[in-house]
Amino acid sequence: MFYFDDFYGKKVLKSTFLADYDCFFTTRDFVLTPANRDDLIETANLNRQFLEKKLNNKITSAKQIHSDNIAKVNKEKNYYEDTDALISDIENSILLMNFADCVPIILYSKKHNIGAIVHAGWRGTQQEIVRKTVEKMNIPTEKITALIGPSIGKCCFETDKEVFEKLIKNKNQTDLYEEKNNKFFIDLKKLNYEQLIKIGVKDIDVCSYCTCCMSDIFFSYRKEKGITARHSAIVKIKGDIICQ
Repeated sequence: MFYFDDFYGKKVLKSTFLADYDCFFTTRDFVLTPANRDDLIETANLNRQFLEKKLNNKITSAKQIHSDNIAKVNKEKNYYEDTDALISDIENSILLMNFADCVPIILYSKKHNIGAIVHAGWRGTQQEIVRKTVEKMNIPTEKITALIGPSIGKCCFETDKEVFEKLIKNKNQTDLYEEKNNKFFIDLKKLNYEQLIKIGVKDIDVCSYCTCCMSDIFFSYRKEKGITARHSAIVKIKGDIICQ
């Protein structure tokens, strides 16, 4: 179950599935990446410094390009080019990825103390980046907890037949999409959920919030016609391994 929480005075979204871990999604109240909102550059810089101070380490992030490129981070690098998923088993490391309608997915194994963040827009979903990330974590899938965070919902993700065919292919489940006036409304969160279920991940929390409908709380590229900042997914790897 997802719930809003307070991170040292900043509003964030957490899940009861990982309540005791520093795994959360930020809101407009805690912008860390201004994107093309120049008016938020100073605020974002200060918030990043604040986050690093509170979590006591440097942030590791990436240049996201809607690919299926995945990086296993190392201690020597804090930034990865052309990467849409980050994995870390480095104690106390902090992962950050940015979103403004695409599906943010946090993966974490409490037993193996390894975490990941996946950026799954429709292209990443089509390329099954979440499945590939789980496989690259190289641990038993039943030991992974997945949080599918706030993203554009089926209610608002309107697309054409070309994108529909790339995403749905031969899937017959009507709960994945709706067709209205030759337009298709696709459930990206559900598609990623099914990819996780198929490979054996069972501990999955899916956020019902639509970023387009709730653009007063989250950033929405579609609702704000591209003139927007980004909310972020944050994962800090525990400083000690917990055997469960």
